[in-house]
Amino acid sequence: MRLIETDLEDNLAPLAAWLDRAGIAHRVFEERGRQVLEVTAADATRASALVAAWRAGRLPRAEPASDAAAGGRGVRVLRALARYPGLAVLLVPALVLFPYSLAMSYGQVGPLAAALLLLDLPTAFVQPWRLLTPIFLHFSVVHLAFNSAIVIELGRRIEAGAGTGYLLLLVVWMGVVSNVVQSLASGPGLFGGLSGVGYGLLGWLMVMARRAPDDPRWTLQPGVAASLLLFLVLFSTGITEWFGLAIANAAHWGGLVSGAVAALFAPLSKRRS
Repeated sequence: MRLIETDLEDNLAPLAAWLDRAGIAHRVFEERGRQVLEVTAADATRASALVAAWRAGRLPRAEPASDAAAGGRGVRVLRALARYPGLAVLLVPALVLFPYSLAMSYGQVGPLAAALLLLDLPTAFVQPWRLLTPIFLHFSVVHLAFNSAIVIELGRRIEAGAGTGYLLLLVVWMGVVSNVVQSLASGPGLFGGLSGVGYGLLGWLMVMARRAPDDPRWTLQPGVAASLLLFLVLFSTGITEWFGLAIANAAHWGGLVSGAVAALFAPLSKRRS
């Protein structure tokens, strides 16, 4: 439900920080030159108390310690990893393996990367980890950074709203489906990355937003979904091949559909405390 509308000049960051700290699901967006804060109906009473304190100037900083006292950026990273352990399980292996997968962009496949690629489906029946592990392999800094940004933006919503275990189950399901679909479409090849999972998370959130339109946990900014879908359709035309850039489009479509299907069977639970 819509709780407040305020001027764009008003700083809602302290209020949003306290809403996060209180475990109140919310979203802030711009509409017709105004800032709008939405929360679930179940949280309206608690959120209203924080809004009243914010308006009266009685809302202290959610994190009173300075960055220096808290240990700086490294501590903030550790806090983020602790807050979203599912994302940490997903992103840390990708970062660790990046030096070993980068060489594949030059056609060089080391023994570690070779052990993680989905070379063919018959091999995967004997070595089943290959059905999932290509999602951790990236071929450039841009490839890793873009995929990580999408997974963080979409995955944190699901982990905070549905739980770490559920997010990891989704990742396994969407990762396996996207890799298998790509393997069937292109045959054995050097493909990998978290983009199939990213599109799976997008598909899940899009369907959940339709199933539970009043739940702000699953609401995406229209531009985020539209831009990702636009890239998906555009890249599927093969336009990137003109520039010598191969895109695993089948993995993207497989991820999107697998995420949407998973959302159809997801329970419509109340907000997690």
